[in-house]
Amino acid sequence: MFWDKWIPGKYLVKSEICGVEVNFSDEGAVYYYSYLKNKRNKLELVDSGSCYGKLELPKIISKNKIPIVVVINGKGVILKKINLSENNELGFVEIIKQNLPAINPTDFFIQLFKQNDFSAFISLCRKELVNDIVIELKNKKYNIAKILIGAPSIIGLQPLWGNFNSIQSSQHQIELTNGVVDSIATKTENIKHLIKIDNISFLPEYSLGFAGGLSYLMQRRIAQSENSEILQIESNHTEKNKFNFLALVVIAIAFVLAITNAGFYSSYFDKNNKLETQLSVYQGKYEQINKLLSDYQNKKGLIENAGVLNKNKLSEYADKIAKTIPDEVVLTEIYFNPKLDKDESEDSLITFQTKQLVIKGNCNKSLIINEWVNVLKMQKFIKEVSLEKFSYNKEGFLPNYEIKLITE
Repeated sequence: MFWDKWIPGKYLVKSEICGVEVNFSDEGAVYYYSYLKNKRNKLELVDSGSCYGKLELPKIISKNKIPIVVVINGKGVILKKINLSENNELGFVEIIKQNLPAINPTDFFIQLFKQNDFSAFISLCRKELVNDIVIELKNKKYNIAKILIGAPSIIGLQPLWGNFNSIQSSQHQIELTNGVVDSIATKTENIKHLIKIDNISFLPEYSLGFAGGLSYLMQRRIAQSENSEILQIESNHTEKNKFNFLALVVIAIAFVLAITNAGFYSSYFDKNNKLETQLSVYQGKYEQINKLLSDYQNKKGLIENAGVLNKNKLSEYADKIAKTIPDEVVLTEIYFNPKLDKDESEDSLITFQTKQLVIKGNCNKSLIINEWVNVLKMQKFIKEVSLEKFSYNKEGFLPNYEIKLITE
């Protein structure tokens, strides 16, 4: 993808890895695991262990989705050391054909481990051997990062083995010359010498898993392969890491935008409130509304005592109603929260019908009034509209219609 070049290399791998050597023998498979962590560019061996017959890694490996580098070793794995010329221009396929002409490459997983002295190791095993392990790991929901084949995987330790002359693995004695692997031979004696590298100590059984995990953390591609299945495993892991990195970037950008937007929103909200406050002072535009507001001011004390001004916003509603008045309609009277009709003999306080408006005026056409009523029904703040009265009145100064409104 075009964005790949923008992703720093350190984000293509995790900071934790579990190297697992799967060692096959006549008795079955033995699993040796090494759990490594790169903490602030300092290598730590968090845990190591072994299990027989069935892979059981520490729960933290699956819980934290820590990737796994699998090293296939033991029975069924074939090794061959070869020498390459300094100007070797042969590709992987040609090298394999030249050195292993009798095998059918489609039946095997093959890897080539090149070294700086132009020597190399070819390591191969049958596909069924690897596929069974991959299926087992996937069934357990483990995150497979890489597959390595054979004892040449010890080359992953090269940056740390310094002046070592030899290193042991679970099955092999590995001889070193001038910092490269000179020979890999099956151990004749089962003598375990503790391996100490940079204040880290581990038994030979864990050296291949350690080496595979270290090559992952250091992003060293120690083995070449043309097998699409193996390459696809590595590609899937890398793409998943890219996706996770991009997801974090998107979340970070969204968070920054949200904080910035909140700041702008707060600023503009304050400005908008000031403008609305200023505009509310100059709402009246029509002579009739100004008259109504004047009447309202004259009776403000009464309305306030009645609780009209608490939350009803009747003045605002009057403005909105005025904007809907057709030209043919004359509005002569408007009542906010009209008084509730009661027997005058009753000795009680005046009560009002809250959230109601009564409009009276003149219009000679009932069709115009009906259309206006329909327009009023469409207003969001009006809950109910009813035409209480309409009559043809010859005396034009008397109202001939009456509309009752109930607001939200």
